[in-house]
Amino acid sequence: MRPAFTVAIVSVAVVLAASRAMRAEQVSAAPGPVIACDGSDRNLAVYRRMHQVLFVERDGSRVGEFYAPEVILHDEDRGGVGTKTVKSADLGAMWSAARKTNPDRVLSADLIICQGPYVVVRTTARSTDKAGFAGNPPTGRPYVISGIDIYRFEHGKVVERWGNLDLAGLLRQIGYTFTPPPPTAAPTAAH
Repeated sequence: MRPAFTVAIVSVAVVLAASRAMRAEQVSAAPGPVIACDGSDRNLAVYRRMHQVLFVERDGSRVGEFYAPEVILHDEDRGGVGTKTVKSADLGAMWSAARKTNPDRVLSADLIICQGPYVVVRTTARSTDKAGFAGNPPTGRPYVISGIDIYRFEHGKVVERWGNLDLAGLLRQIGYTFTPPPPTAAPTAAH
């Protein structure tokens, strides 16, 4: 009976080892971002930690680890508000609030390019409209949109950000329609 017990134990060990190897292979084969950096590994490392903490976990209490106390924002994705300077604590409050209002959002980095003090990231966001838009009630519709963010770092912290997202695609997917204004008559030439 002892040899059968040994064979059983060895069989279980082989199955467990194979299972672990398959899981490790699946994790390493999991799609990750394409990364092209010129040696700015420090900024890349900061961005990758920032992505996990602020964009995935949405732990706004840790914003000071990644952002300077004041940040210059060029947020064209917010209706062209232009350039403004904000306190990083306000950004932290935004991420904490987003965790509550949009808990199922998944944000993935698809492409990361580093050059000097800049990190450029193309992301994809997947979620469902549960909060509504511009005072309108939520539609409950799912959406997938892309965005591009450019971060400028100084001393290992973000000091400036440019951002664009596919706002038209978001609105279309959650059920908004767009009606162009009626055409205007061409001006007549004065004689």
